[in-house]
Amino acid sequence: MRLFAIGDLHLPGGPRRKGMDGFGAAWRDHAARIAAAWQELARLEDVLLIAGDLSWAMNLDEARADLAWIEALPGRKVIIRGNHDFWWSGIGKVRGALGPSVVALQHDHVLIEGTAIVGTRGWQCPGSLGSADLMAGSPPSAAAAYSESDRRIYLREVERLRLGLEALRRCGARHERLVVALHYPPMNPEHEESGFTRLLDQFGADLCVHGHLHGAAAHATAFEGRRNKTEYRCVSADHVDMRPELVLEA
Repeated sequence: MRLFAIGDLHLPGGPRRKGMDGFGAAWRDHAARIAAAWQELARLEDVLLIAGDLSWAMNLDEARADLAWIEALPGRKVIIRGNHDFWWSGIGKVRGALGPSVVALQHDHVLIEGTAIVGTRGWQCPGSLGSADLMAGSPPSAAAAYSESDRRIYLREVERLRLGLEALRRCGARHERLVVALHYPPMNPEHEESGFTRLLDQFGADLCVHGHLHGAAAHATAFEGRRNKTEYRCVSADHVDMRPELVLEA
């Protein structure tokens, strides 16, 4: 089994048909490029981990065409929620809308051939900009200061990751590798320790993947490489040139 990852599909959202061309040439025909790359790469046994921001849809009905698009991709898919996935309501409803080849994680886990994957959305870490979302080309003045609301959401998301990791430990299922999927980066731009990184160290994660960051300046703030036991990878779609990245080969 090979595990590939990509984040931020930003599919058009049913009747909304929101395009991404306005965010720069890197996003031109991005969905077709992602699908073509995955068709080229995928084997039947491979898994594609999608690190949030799947669709611009505002509700589950609007998202159904995009979820069908993901279902039609080869192999197995594991998805988590991003900050733009407003259509993602209760996890039971989301799972009920998915085809058999797609697994949705919401601060819980899935076991696939000796690899445990724990997933949750995450949030901006202290020391980051606040909750204003900056896509490529947004002016720096659009950034928000880190607020008390950001701090509360951050602490809640750290707790959700802890709950997911503890649930995996309690279930007692044997696994050889632990992968954590977040939408937001697990560190601030200064790469300081966070509640997320402390949990990754505590539970011995082998790999952490995330998306959310767009544009060269934002990508440059991501920590990529090994820190203690964990390998960190940023897999935002524009960072990996719309080509799912091989992150684990078991």
